[in-house]
Amino acid sequence: MNISEAVADLRSECKLPVDPARRGPVPLDLFFQARNLRHAAVSALSMKSAIAHLIAERFISGPQAMDDLANQTEPLDGLLFWVSNDGLAFVDANAILPRRRFTAAHELGHAVLHRERMGRFRADAKISEGANEPDDELEREANRFAVELLMPEEVIRSRADELKKEHGCCPRGVLAYRLSSELLVSREAMRYRLQKLEVGDE
Repeated sequence: MNISEAVADLRSECKLPVDPARRGPVPLDLFFQARNLRHAAVSALSMKSAIAHLIAERFISGPQAMDDLANQTEPLDGLLFWVSNDGLAFVDANAILPRRRFTAAHELGHAVLHRERMGRFRADAKISEGANEPDDELEREANRFAVELLMPEEVIRSRADELKKEHGCCPRGVLAYRLSSELLVSREAMRYRLQKLEVGDE
C-alpha cells in the first residue's frame, strides 16, 4: 500500500488537508475518531497493564477473555487492540509527549494500513523514531505513516522557506528545533525527516 496515499486519504476523510499556513501540531484525536479508535496512556505499559485497563473500561469482560496474554509484563512502547470494530491504542504514560504522539500515530498507522492482517492486537515492544529502521515490514510502514502524518512535507518546506527569507540560510539544526517544537515531535525524528527530504543546510 502507498503510505503517502493512505495518509492523504485519511486527511481527506477527516476534511483536514495539509495547510502550511496553519501553526501547531497535527490534531491526532480527529484522525483517531475517523477510524473508530480511542487512545489511552498507561503507566509502565505492558500486555498485563493494558488488559487491566481494558477490563476497567469494560472493553473486555474479564481476564479470562485474554487468559493467554494476561501475565505478560514485558515493557511495550505501544499496543493496538481490537474488539469487533472498536479499537484502542495504548501508549506508555511515562514517555514524554512527543514520544507518546509518535507512538499513537504509529498505532493509528497499523489501524489504517494493517487492520486486516493483524488479528485482535498488535504489540510493539520498541518503536524507532529515527534512523534505525525496524526489520519488520509492518513496523516500517507504521513508522512511515506516523512520520508523514505528524511531519507533513508541505509544512516542513514552508518553514524552511521562512527561515531562509528571515536569515538568508536554513541551518538544519535550527529548522529541526523549530519544527519539533511546533509539531510536538522529537528532534531526533525531525532531524531524520529533514535528512530524508534533503531540507535544510548542513
